[in-house]
Amino acid sequence: MSLLVGSTSLIAAAPTHEWWRVAGDDVDRLIARAEQSFGGEMLGREYRDMALRRAVQVAERMDGEDRVEALSKIFTRLASLQKDLYETERVCREGVQLMQEAGPTTKNRHLVEGMRTQLAVTWLNQDRARERRNLSPGTSHTHQAVRLLRDAACVLETSAKENLNRGTPSRKLLLQLANTLQSLGRQFQYDDAERSLQRALLIYRHIYGLAHHTTINVLDDMGCLYNRQGDYDRAISCYRRAAELGEAHAPWLVSAILRNLGSTLVAMNDKSGARDTFVMALHAALHWQRLLVSENNDLEPNATEENYCRNLLDSVKK
Repeated sequence: MSLLVGSTSLIAAAPTHEWWRVAGDDVDRLIARAEQSFGGEMLGREYRDMALRRAVQVAERMDGEDRVEALSKIFTRLASLQKDLYETERVCREGVQLMQEAGPTTKNRHLVEGMRTQLAVTWLNQDRARERRNLSPGTSHTHQAVRLLRDAACVLETSAKENLNRGTPSRKLLLQLANTLQSLGRQFQYDDAERSLQRALLIYRHIYGLAHHTTINVLDDMGCLYNRQGDYDRAISCYRRAAELGEAHAPWLVSAILRNLGSTLVAMNDKSGARDTFVMALHAALHWQRLLVSENNDLEPNATEENYCRNLLDSVKK
């Protein structure tokens, strides 16, 4: 694969030492070398993208399972570097294609399905972005993404059952299944959303327990689902449980959960309760920002969550 670089100036500015020579097939070292070759954040994501593209060339010379694992890590990282959703889609498509060509086995099939899940979520995010801009909602795109998620979940579940029958359950495979089910469950308009979230919650609770941010996120998702269905009592129950766990184990999630709870109270015409909840959400957002900045001196405060809370509070006051 040719090295894809948007500007020759990047090559001219690159360090002269042979940063691309990675010995052996240690996947973690390959990724770390690609990340560190251009000085971390200092020289920007374009350099890291270029380094990871070189890492793809190295990975393509690997054999079998090592190749699939390396491609999975590289393309997951590449996708996270993209600012444009359509570039993210391109990266995910390329990752799926190369991983398929590498010949995934039963042992690492979940890595391919993980990349397919990321591709589907990218499609869904594209549709949401179009809706926010009052453009075409892209319904067919959403259907395509949901179909891909269902297919991925089916493959993962079959593999999980086969592993269990052999007495060799795979933690990584189960976690990828839960991630895919959670992504599917977040499409609240579909009939299988609730069952998907319940199954994801079951897996996360089994592996992580309740005191984990991933499990807490699923509880919040279930609250959103029940809110959409008009089952406000169950929504409130999920939100309160998620907020309670979040305060103890994932304080960065609390303000968003309380915002969702407050919105449900608004839907129930409980404006007083909603106002109090939005105030708590604002306090949680401010508390987390203070804690984050105090422990990271070079970090600038991010007022996004705070503004969300203030806007909701203002809307209730009106």
